[in-house]
Amino acid sequence: MAIAINCCKVCTVIKSDDMSQAPPLKLNISQRRVLDVVRRHSRIPRADIAPLTGQTPGAISRLVRELIGNELLCELDRISGMRGQPALPLGINGKGGVSIGIALPYGRLDVVALDYAGGLLTTRKIPFDGGSTEELSELLVQQLDGILKEKNVRDLRFTGIGLAIPGHLRVEQTNDFIVPATLSWLDVNVLATKLTNTYKSPVFVENIANAAAIAEMYAGETSAVTDLVAINLGHGLGCGLVLSGRVHRGLGGIAGEVGSLFPPLQPRPSVHDLVMVMRSAGRRVDRIDDLTSFSVKGDALLEAWVERAAQQLYELVRMLYLVTAPQKIVVTGMLPDNIASPLAARLAAQINDEMQATVLPKVEIVPSQLATLASAIGGAWLPIEAEGLDGKDRAEWLVTKTS
Repeated sequence: MAIAINCCKVCTVIKSDDMSQAPPLKLNISQRRVLDVVRRHSRIPRADIAPLTGQTPGAISRLVRELIGNELLCELDRISGMRGQPALPLGINGKGGVSIGIALPYGRLDVVALDYAGGLLTTRKIPFDGGSTEELSELLVQQLDGILKEKNVRDLRFTGIGLAIPGHLRVEQTNDFIVPATLSWLDVNVLATKLTNTYKSPVFVENIANAAAIAEMYAGETSAVTDLVAINLGHGLGCGLVLSGRVHRGLGGIAGEVGSLFPPLQPRPSVHDLVMVMRSAGRRVDRIDDLTSFSVKGDALLEAWVERAAQQLYELVRMLYLVTAPQKIVVTGMLPDNIASPLAARLAAQINDEMQATVLPKVEIVPSQLATLASAIGGAWLPIEAEGLDGKDRAEWLVTKTS
């Protein structure tokens, strides 16, 4: 479950050297449904929105007018090649706001800024080997202050911050986040509280695999995928499930904790495992960026790891496919494309050979389009997804699907 820690109802607008407060933005569920439909279709005529939201055409006209007034929607160029008057489609107004996403890949700190339409405004990848929550807080404030003063960011309304963290909540609806041993120095609640107090804006905490799944759902040029599985290889192994356009978190928010299926104290497919394998063979790998210099083809060590990881993931991916029947399964997390691509191809070949024999449809298994930034980008989507909602409305929106 994504949680908002000490959320402030007032969003912030960044003005060059000054952080001034904008009027509170409050959206209802009906407005959120319209935004969600427009976001998933990139550009859509008004007339097509009503049947997708369950609203009357009159209600849609009112809601669209309100959202355009709040600078969250905008009118795009007319659609040509149609009979009669060309339709005037609607799109998300990228200038409607900016959000920040933060993730901690292996040996690195990622900070990204998205505009309201999901456009990537800026990316910062900072070498960071951990140490203390205080050290991380100071580094983040330094980076965020710089980003919020950048020319293409500073005049946009600040919607909030999303933290994509490995692990899960000990108790749902609390701030007690359990992290893996590689991040044992991190106190998530202290970090989130520091950022909340500093920027006076909502701070959301989400599991790193769920964040990656959200990012993958919105990736690409076509309508967003509504059913997707993101296999997240990072500090450990997890998966994010998107069903009917919403992250499925399950009882206690632990859905996707698939690392528990593997025998304890034995190697499991993760980037941490790959780094340990390479170091034991004398390869120098200090952070995930170092993995981009290797090629799987012709490298016996990497070929063996990809083969072993594919064999270990086979039953898991097969089960996820047969249970959820997703439109897409994405290999994501901290694995760079030069290794994620052959791993995804190996898995796809194994699974689809079996599907063909059982007359089941083939499943698309692909590497992430977002490379190692998926979790940070997913973190930045969290404030956008919960934009303008408070309390019960926010909880309901995050866990239920759009009509």
